Amino acid sequence: MMMKINFKTPHVKLYSTIIVLVVLACACGHKTTPPLQPAVYAVGSGFGYTISNNGKILIKQDAVPGVYGSAAFCDSLDAVKVSNLVIQKIGQKQSPSVTKQDLERLKIKTKC
Repeated sequence: MMMKINFKTPHVKLYSTIIVLVVLACACGHKTTPPLQPAVYAVGSGFGYTISNNGKILIKQDAVPGVYGSAAFCDSLDAVKVSNLVIQKIGQKQSPSVTKQDLERLKIKTKC
């Protein structure tokens, strides 16, 4: 036994309209931002990283941040770890700065 819905009744029209408006509001209000892209590059005898969005470089880091001096990362994996941390912080609406504690937690070598 199949039940017919009469779309001409006021309450069915109201519910249908509400559902359509909610779906449209959700679809219009949801804007996705493209992901930030890290890239590692050689700097002298070490490595640095960039973070880009839509091909535009937002951050270029030639040296290990949070450490006195301007020494490059000892290996590319350390640069990847820190660039991913910075992207994570940006995604969480935090300052992208990197502290000495961050470097210790990630086990980043500061002397090659």
